[in-house]
Amino acid sequence: MDATTQQQYAEAFRALHKTGDPLVLFNAWDVATAKAIAKSSPAVATSSGAVAAALGYADGENAPLDMVEGLVARMTASVPVPVSIDLEAGYGDTAEAAAHSAARILKAGAIGINIEDGLSGGRRQLVDPAQHGEKIRAVRATAQKLGIDLFINARTDPFLLKFGSPEQCLNEAARRARIYADAGADGIFVPGLTELALIERFVQLTPLPVNIMVTQGVPDIADLARVGVRRVSLGPWPMMAAMRVIGQAAAAVATSKQYGALLQPNG
Repeated sequence: MDATTQQQYAEAFRALHKTGDPLVLFNAWDVATAKAIAKSSPAVATSSGAVAAALGYADGENAPLDMVEGLVARMTASVPVPVSIDLEAGYGDTAEAAAHSAARILKAGAIGINIEDGLSGGRRQLVDPAQHGEKIRAVRATAQKLGIDLFINARTDPFLLKFGSPEQCLNEAARRARIYADAGADGIFVPGLTELALIERFVQLTPLPVNIMVTQGVPDIADLARVGVRRVSLGPWPMMAAMRVIGQAAAAVATSKQYGALLQPNG
C-alpha cells in the first residue's frame, strides 16, 4: 500500500467515529474473515484474543509480533477498507518497544491500533498511567515521522481488572483517559464497562471518543449511540460464535454421517 492511500484510509477511519452513529466493528482474526467483513463494513479491526487463538497462542502478546505483522500485511493487501490492529500493550513494557511495534504495524499498512494499560511483564495488571502515556507519545511521534495520522485507541482496564467498586473503576478510567488524551490518544476503549448509566457518565467525563466492547449485559447499539458512544467492538465473540457453529456442524456430521444443512455442497 502506498503512503497516500494509507493516509486516505486513516482519514476515512477517523471520520467514522460519529456521535449518534457509532462505528460498529465486527472483529476479524484472519484474512478470510477480514474479506468477508469488508463486504459490508466500512472498516476492519482485529481482536488480539481471536488472532492469537487462530494462530495457536493464548492472548496476552503470546502470538509473535512477526506473525502479527505478517497477518497485517496480508490483511491490508486483501481488503479495500481501513484496517485497525489490536496491538495489545505494544509488545513491550517501554515506550521504545511500543513505538518499534507500531512502526512495524504501520509499515504493514494499518491505520489504527488499540494499546492497553492492563498488561505488563506478561501479567494482567494496571500499569502506571504516566508510563502508558509515554507509550502513546512515542507511538504518536513514530506515526508522524511515517506521515500517517494513526488512530490510537487507548484501552484502559480498571473495569476488566476489578480495580474497585463500579464508581471507583469509573473515576480511575476517566482519570486515565485524560492522561492518555494529553499524550496524544484519539479514542478510549473500556472493556468491562457495561452499565448504561455509567457509560453515559464516562462519555461526559472524557474528551475522547468512547469505545465499548460487547460483553454480556452491554446495552443495545441504539442505546449506546444515544448516550454518545462513538465506537462499538464485538471483540472475540464473532470468532467464538463461528467456532461454536463449526463444532456443532462437525459433531452433526460425525453422528449422522450426513452433510447436514450447513454443509450441503450445492446449497
